[in-house]
Amino acid sequence: MHSTQIRKAHGFTLIELLVVIAIIAILAAILFPVFAQAKEAAKKTADLSNMKQLGLALQMYANDFDDVYPTIRNGPSNWGCPGWTGKLGDCHQVNSGHAVMDPYVKNRQIWKAPNDSLQRCDDVNQCTDDFTGGPVSYIFTFNGQQNIIRDDVGDVANGTAFPYGFGIFGHAWASTNGTPNNRTTGSFSTTAVGAPAQTVAMVPSYVSWTYWSGLMQYRNDQRQYAFTELGMPSWPQFQPIPFAWCCASDGFAFGAYSGKSNFSFADSHAKSMDRTALMDRLWLTDPATAKANHAKNLIHYDASYK
Repeated sequence: MHSTQIRKAHGFTLIELLVVIAIIAILAAILFPVFAQAKEAAKKTADLSNMKQLGLALQMYANDFDDVYPTIRNGPSNWGCPGWTGKLGDCHQVNSGHAVMDPYVKNRQIWKAPNDSLQRCDDVNQCTDDFTGGPVSYIFTFNGQQNIIRDDVGDVANGTAFPYGFGIFGHAWASTNGTPNNRTTGSFSTTAVGAPAQTVAMVPSYVSWTYWSGLMQYRNDQRQYAFTELGMPSWPQFQPIPFAWCCASDGFAFGAYSGKSNFSFADSHAKSMDRTALMDRLWLTDPATAKANHAKNLIHYDASYK
């Protein structure tokens, strides 16, 4: 007579469960940072593509306008957006640098950096974001080397240029009623830029008052783009400046991915590098000597600073 042995089923022991949980925890600890790095790398690549496309759009714009780059602003502001229909993106500053490039860029989403989550503050009367139409994460370098008169602001004496405005895009000032005045600095032509492949045209700057229906921002002191000591930290660090424009959440940061930033150059190529590579540190510690010695400065339009 054959006997049948019945094997009793049993579950995992506590020790076995703890071992499995420990293995899963170890794998998660290893893989999660890898996933985060991969996501960050993908955003950085998309950002680089945005800057490349904007660089090409700048070249197309210049080809249609006697080889002269657009201005950061050219005309009066358009606050309140008269005639706004409520359609997202319908309201914008027609005289702003990003707006005049609209026919060449086509997709306004290109102006937003993939990791730019900074809240924009738009309507200066109500301080709401009803009219943002999307952020602008990339800005032109400012040409402030020419004589400027800003009697509406009073922060620059008549006939005095901004000492560190050595970019290539001008700013045409105008009163709110559109009357031209002499508070103007012009944009350079493509041929006036000494070393296009070594001259930065656009930088990533996340500013709470830079948005589609607002005016493209810039810094008078463009050393801020290179040195955090001058008050513009690298993203995701953020410099709060409550009510600098109209909101308690106002502030800015310099766009970055894992410590590196993407830049668009005057010849339309884009490149990722450390922001400190923009210029010699002498521009921060001893700017007079840096200027006299033509120390390295990739924002400067003059080839002798390369």
